Amino acid sequence: MTIKLLITYTLCVLCTMRLSALEVDSAVTITSLKNEFRFNWNSKDNRVEIIQKLNNIYTSSAYQVNYTVSEFYNNNISIDNITCKVDGRTPRGFKPEYTYYSNNDIFYSDERLCYFTLDLAKKGSIGNVTFEETVNDPRYFTNIYFADNLPVQQGEVSIEIPRWMKVDIKEFNFNAFNIKKSTVYNSSNDADIITYKFTNIPAMKKELHGPGPTYVYPHLLIMCKSAIVGSKQFTYFNTLADLYAWYHELVKDVAGDPALLRTKSNELTAGLTNDLDKIKAIFYYVQDNIRYIAFEDGIAGFKPEKADEVLRKKYGDCKGMANLTKALLVSAGFDARLCWLGTKHIAYDYQTPSMAVDNHMICGLPYKGKIYYLDATETYIGINEYAERIQGRQVLMEDGDKYILGKIPYAQPQQNVSSEISKLYINGASLAGKVSNVWKGEDKEAVLAGINSIKHENVEDVMKHYLAAGNTDYAINNLVLSSISNPDKDLNAGYDVDRKSGISAFGKEYYIDLDNRKELSGAVIAIDKQKNDYWFSRKDQIATETELTLPPGYKAASIPPGVNISRPGYEFYITYISSPGKITYKKTLLIKNTLLTKANFAQWNQDIELLNKAYNENLVIKPVSQ
Repeated sequence: MTIKLLITYTLCVLCTMRLSALEVDSAVTITSLKNEFRFNWNSKDNRVEIIQKLNNIYTSSAYQVNYTVSEFYNNNISIDNITCKVDGRTPRGFKPEYTYYSNNDIFYSDERLCYFTLDLAKKGSIGNVTFEETVNDPRYFTNIYFADNLPVQQGEVSIEIPRWMKVDIKEFNFNAFNIKKSTVYNSSNDADIITYKFTNIPAMKKELHGPGPTYVYPHLLIMCKSAIVGSKQFTYFNTLADLYAWYHELVKDVAGDPALLRTKSNELTAGLTNDLDKIKAIFYYVQDNIRYIAFEDGIAGFKPEKADEVLRKKYGDCKGMANLTKALLVSAGFDARLCWLGTKHIAYDYQTPSMAVDNHMICGLPYKGKIYYLDATETYIGINEYAERIQGRQVLMEDGDKYILGKIPYAQPQQNVSSEISKLYINGASLAGKVSNVWKGEDKEAVLAGINSIKHENVEDVMKHYLAAGNTDYAINNLVLSSISNPDKDLNAGYDVDRKSGISAFGKEYYIDLDNRKELSGAVIAIDKQKNDYWFSRKDQIATETELTLPPGYKAASIPPGVNISRPGYEFYITYISSPGKITYKKTLLIKNTLLTKANFAQWNQDIELLNKAYNENLVIKPVSQ
């Protein structure tokens, strides 16, 4: 499917476009793409439909090429007909396969996949494939992409909009591409035909640490507003109020058995007198005890499962977890609300009312003049901390028949901290001493997620391996780990260390490497491979302080130069401080902005090289007498 409609009723799957994960076959090119869309009044079913005709011409550049053609459809999109010809003939035994589509944690989905193998035997063989489809509800007609899984040499997209149909079209990511637009009036259908012609569109490709496809590839956001057909009038999403009204109708009566929910809420808050403690008890219960599994099924992609069912099953998607959090809080007397939002993976916001804006649901709680946004899918993170993927995103929160449009707060790098303080001394051929570590925010969440994914009896061994960064010469003893089940508390670790790899002796001189971790040392960006801007997973603050007690009668013979790099999006600092009998190494790495644009790749790489140069310098100490 060339347009890949980004059917965003897949609310809880954070990647809104699975097609971008498919491998691109370099031996096949789409030499011609022609997709036609036409709004149609279906008088029999009393609805407006979109008739789609999607045509790709594939050309092979090698012999014996087998390319899998695939097309997604679902309860709101039907595939009415498929034609396939290779070098002018229908392949013998041509029979597409139809199956349910599953991926990762999706345990049930109405999304289906139609696929077949296109056998292009000769170099220069041509495969001509056409899908004829129907979208049965304009609300689900959200995006038209000009890119496909393969490079597109020539393309044309046309949309026929009758004047009884009100549609807004917003163009995204056109600047870097050769795209021409024209509009003509079709008097016989009293319709406007909008046509886009384009050339040389690269294949869609999922890029590690790259932005979502809505930021990168040329496409149209289709916003179906309303229709007047004869005496019949339909309102889709003419305004944000219309979008909210549709959402609000879906979430009526989704609480379930109030007595059961009240019993559970009372159980969770028993003995607690402070409101905030009660809120935390409920929120953390859902975090810790409800397994996140995505669920998609047409309307259920936006409609949560009843809260008592999520509680009974002990699993749910983001909607189910948000709904259970709300229901338990309401049972405890709090004014909890459901919230819709799109994660940062999506380029749109609520200025464009469309289901394409949303892919996530959380719980909002107005309390004492502040709104707490509770995302139970984020395990091991505190109540007032927000994951990078939702920071700064608009939130559509319930308010009865109205809505409240809010925004998730941005967090500073100091929300996410990984710090290490070491006090070391030279013990023969080793650096020995005591180390303490602290993790906060999403850094803590990452460590705890790893710890809690293993059997409890292996926690200490796994934690030792993590702290040693896989270095077998970094021996850890007497490990003391703080509670791993309290999201309100920082994660702390303290231990004794014996590090053999950090020191070399030449005669009476010692060459000492005080940094065991060297974070970001491998962070050079391959400019020739990274085609789009680079997105860090989170803002971060990494802090290291290592105090080395010098042996009696020793002094610093050579102290490495420091690092002092300050850029708008990041900062790197390394210093060595000499004092009587001691050398202190301090390092701070700050990621202040998660977006690193392509224009800044070269500067970033230069700065990483400077950081690595500092990492490779050793402290040298020798006897005072020398």
